[in-house]
Amino acid sequence: MLIAACGLLLLSTPASAQGQPYNPTHYWSYHNLQPIVSPQPIQVQDQFFRQPIPVSVDSLVRFLNWVHKNNSAVPDTFVHYTWWNIREKLQLPGGPREVVVTNQFGSYHVFVTNLEFLLAPAWKNQPIPGGPKANHYLCYRATGFPPPPTGYDLRDEWRVDFQFPKDLRYLCTPCLKEHFGQIFPPVDTLTHLAVYPINPFSDHFQPVVSDQFQTLTLPVQQLPEEYLFVPSEKTEIPTDVKPSTWGRVKQIYR
Repeated sequence: MLIAACGLLLLSTPASAQGQPYNPTHYWSYHNLQPIVSPQPIQVQDQFFRQPIPVSVDSLVRFLNWVHKNNSAVPDTFVHYTWWNIREKLQLPGGPREVVVTNQFGSYHVFVTNLEFLLAPAWKNQPIPGGPKANHYLCYRATGFPPPPTGYDLRDEWRVDFQFPKDLRYLCTPCLKEHFGQIFPPVDTLTHLAVYPINPFSDHFQPVVSDQFQTLTLPVQQLPEEYLFVPSEKTEIPTDVKPSTWGRVKQIYR
């Protein structure tokens, strides 16, 4: 079953090919003030790890809430994310990869190095088990995208702020996730998330958060350093190693 799902991942039609723009939703993070270490094995696959790999998520580090950036659109305010640390900080197969990341801040060549964490879709204050039907993301350490030259108004249902994002820290790619036999394929292979450090400070909040791993009340607060997640498109740089697969990879994971 996992093999069949992997095939669907590799054969998915990009949203742009269907005439649909990528998801414009931005997110920003809140610290989980009481993270509990509870390792759980999963398998994941994306455009960098072309075959499923086993990894372990061990703690829920942050909660991601949607945010309006200068009044940007949020089509679905029910979708949130949980940030799970991945124990195995795996290097990319073949070493660091150079890609082009494009978003409202510009278009730059970015170097992607190692695996860092998983984003799992989550509900907030909704009496629904599991998580919403949305992408999972594998997030990697990345460098090369400078900070934007200006600050931005940021607003969610809890608070408003004004922040100057710093240079790119991570890049998140749509992924397939398997957990205890249940497979979660990506629903949108076009939208990536570029992750920029910010330094907000907030009051405490206690939402009830549900994802595929657990349901619990999270004590959260924004404390420096937090992160702004910006919807982005990604294009891989062709190499001489796999010239025959470049066209297909570019089509699937723009």
